[in-house]
Amino acid sequence: MKVLIVGTGVIGSLYGCALSENHRVFHYVRPEKASFLDRKEITFDLIDERQDKKHRNTTGCYTYHCVTDARGGYDLILVPVKTFQLTETLQTLAEQAPDANYVLMTLDWNLSDEFDSILGKSRYILGYAGGGGTFRGNQLWANLGNDIMLGAIHEEQGKLLDKAVDLFKSCGIIPKIEENPLHWLWIHNVGSAPLGAALTKYRDINRLLQDKRLVKTSFKAMRECYSICKKRGVDLTKYGEVKMMSLPAFLLYPMFRLNFTKNPVMKRYTAHAVDSIDEMVQNFREIYETGSLLGVDMPNMRILMELVPPVAMSNTIRSVPTAPS
Repeated sequence: MKVLIVGTGVIGSLYGCALSENHRVFHYVRPEKASFLDRKEITFDLIDERQDKKHRNTTGCYTYHCVTDARGGYDLILVPVKTFQLTETLQTLAEQAPDANYVLMTLDWNLSDEFDSILGKSRYILGYAGGGGTFRGNQLWANLGNDIMLGAIHEEQGKLLDKAVDLFKSCGIIPKIEENPLHWLWIHNVGSAPLGAALTKYRDINRLLQDKRLVKTSFKAMRECYSICKKRGVDLTKYGEVKMMSLPAFLLYPMFRLNFTKNPVMKRYTAHAVDSIDEMVQNFREIYETGSLLGVDMPNMRILMELVPPVAMSNTIRSVPTAPS
């Protein structure tokens, strides 16, 4: 297939590496970045979960092939952008490639109505990456999961979902098809947003982990967030993480700290989270606003709200993401 990936950020680069093994992959970038990024070679250090345990640590190089226009007859356009970038990005892409098909790989909380109005019901599906990491200079330091979440909202999206499944399967990534991908994204969102708010205090995961009280407040805030999801119609019994977060904090905290400090895969996921604090904080604000409108009691969410920066942080300039210069 001929695939276009929006941007050269962590997730775009990660899937560029993976999909280019069997497909023609291009990256959509801003015109002012094209001369720098086109044909640029990066190195990568990956934990590749598609491989057996002895061969998962892989290194190599990847070369970007960049374009500044979405026209070009692409079979699929992957859109792994931050939530606050999504609307403007989709509007630009839809103007350039009105008949293209999209996989939107972004957390959702309040944007689902915009997808239909910008793209139409049949030309997109939802997804979420099964990997993460960060850039260390010119090196992509990340893990690539052997799965990815994909799902359709409308019946008209069935053929596109099948095409996306074939794309990822051809590269050893097995999609997990969610019956209700919006609910999955909401649950995933509320499981990370409180930690993003807590991270604003230190901007360092190791320092946060030493603050037992703040971590426990984050756990309690997640439970409040699950109550918000329930009021929005989510069946919480379908999600294992909800059950896990019901454990007492004195059990959760050591499990959480051990996982984040000793698990090599989680260390790379965590690095990605630290790079995405701005997105998590904006999502946290939106979740809090929804909870207030629904009348959910949120004492721990209110504590975290006192930590986050002024609203100006949520007004980050919207643009197509690129790799660090």
